[in-house]
Amino acid sequence: MVLEDIFRPGWIVNRPYIAFFFGLFFSLFSFVVAWFAFRSSISVSTVFLTTLLLVPAFITLIKNEERVESRSGLRNFFHNHKGIFEVYFFSFLGVFIAFFLLGLVVYPDRAVYSQLFDFQLGFLKMQGVDAGLVQSFLSSGSYGWAHFFSLLSHNLLVLIVCFVLSLFYGASAIFLIILNGSVFAVFLLFISKNLAENFVQGLKAFGFFLIHMLPEISGFLIAAIAGGVVSKALILEKRGKEHFRNVFQDAFVLMLIAVVLIIIAAFLETFVSSALFRAGF
Repeated sequence: MVLEDIFRPGWIVNRPYIAFFFGLFFSLFSFVVAWFAFRSSISVSTVFLTTLLLVPAFITLIKNEERVESRSGLRNFFHNHKGIFEVYFFSFLGVFIAFFLLGLVVYPDRAVYSQLFDFQLGFLKMQGVDAGLVQSFLSSGSYGWAHFFSLLSHNLLVLIVCFVLSLFYGASAIFLIILNGSVFAVFLLFISKNLAENFVQGLKAFGFFLIHMLPEISGFLIAAIAGGVVSKALILEKRGKEHFRNVFQDAFVLMLIAVVLIIIAAFLETFVSSALFRAGF
């Protein structure tokens, strides 16, 4: 496949910021293909096609990561994981921006917008995202420790799902990350359109949202990486050997970091982002 050959893992891991443009381009390319070939289910088809384009490269990345972890263990921990995390993160950011821009362009035509993001809008509706939620952002009594623990338990469940899916499906679990990216984009567009009265206020809402979104999605990505490398270790390494133990120790530390990031994100959303929304809007 031509696009797969362009996205060469060995090349991109040394230039992780380039992964942003691949995530952006693959998402837009997938949208065009889905528009002509799968219009009746375009919201999920775009996510699925984007996943198909990214998975081959991520399979190679996970395999390389497992090989490094099996030999290094916890030595040079942050250096060993820096490259693959940045590729995952910048790819996600590209996907997120692509879906946000698509939503921004088609938003005036509500029929097309509803068709393009049918699944994402349905998912948000199930989570209770409506005009009432917007008002809760502006209500000082709505966000407290009860909300923090509710949000934390939900995000920890998503974290576990990311790990388990990566464990069983390897890099294919990037589908969940891309799907989350599309949902985040639609949610941010919803918040911006319901709160912002002009472009400057839209940017303000975007910035406030990023405060908690960045650590939150980082936790999900790290969990996906941990599950992926354990999946490869179960296939490639002999049980009980040093290399096998190294991977599990490394994955355990990754999951601890992921949990800490999710806790930080829940705290920021409850006590920082919501306060900034109240002050700014």
